[in-house]
Amino acid sequence: MSGPTPSAGLGLLFSQATYRAPLPTESFEGQTIIVTGANAGLGRDAVRHLVRLNASRVILAVRTISKGEEAQAAIEEEYGRKGVMEVWQIDMAKFASVRAFAQRAQGLDRLDAVLLNAGIWPKKFEMAEGHEATVTTNVISTFLLARLLLPKLQETSKLTQTIPRMSVVDSDLHKFAKLTTKKDDRIFEGLKKPVTDYDGRYHDTKLLVVLYGRKLAAQMSKSGQPKVCLNFVNPGWCSSGLNVREGAGVAVAKRLLQRSQDEGGRMLVDAIALVPRVEERHGQYINKMRVEKYAAWVYSKEGEATAEKVWAELNEILEKESV
Repeated sequence: MSGPTPSAGLGLLFSQATYRAPLPTESFEGQTIIVTGANAGLGRDAVRHLVRLNASRVILAVRTISKGEEAQAAIEEEYGRKGVMEVWQIDMAKFASVRAFAQRAQGLDRLDAVLLNAGIWPKKFEMAEGHEATVTTNVISTFLLARLLLPKLQETSKLTQTIPRMSVVDSDLHKFAKLTTKKDDRIFEGLKKPVTDYDGRYHDTKLLVVLYGRKLAAQMSKSGQPKVCLNFVNPGWCSSGLNVREGAGVAVAKRLLQRSQDEGGRMLVDAIALVPRVEERHGQYINKMRVEKYAAWVYSKEGEATAEKVWAELNEILEKESV
């Protein structure tokens, strides 16, 4: 994979320029939902819509409790619904924090949906838990939390006779990834080496989510366990503050192409909604509130082989960090 095809680039630009997300309308009444990265950006707007749609319990999973409480207070004031939101601490750069959060979640009476939204776009090279920080946060900790929360979602499926949902926030930028370490003996070892192309690193993490996530979804389908829908949602380029590039060209592009933060929140909420035929979203890429294809390379022979390597390596890391 050497980056995006011309059609992928044009498709992204056309989508950004023309698509506007409608308000989601499916009710979340009676449901308990976890949203990571919930105090700001798209996660915060997703929480707003969940509260608007009558969710019974929304857990704001945040690194800094005070920021989560500020978001909680603002949303309570906006909608007049108190006693719905709770602020729980989690630091996705620390595996012990992820484990502690998941352990706490085992005490929930039910868990209907999880929105794995927390992520970073690097501005410098940093390490966290022995891996480059973007890989740790966007990939390893994301799937560590996903795997640790899965039993509670399966338990809820039995309890409620519904299909709980888990959605990982991804990006069309997975189509721009080069993943130069794919030919290394150990992909994740190669990703520990210093880089200066921070945009490229972000793109790579979004591709890694796709490669591992599709195989996890396939395993879930074969396990014989209660149904849980795992999907991957692309909110597009939104005014979330995630990437802070500046300049005249960026300012013009933002004005012409960027979606609002609220629209991004709408698309995230749609991805965890209990919509009709929700099982058809399992393992799928949700773009513009519908199932679309991943990058063509993902389905290629090389893409499948790379996914096998990612699956084996990441499972080895996760097994070590799950206890």
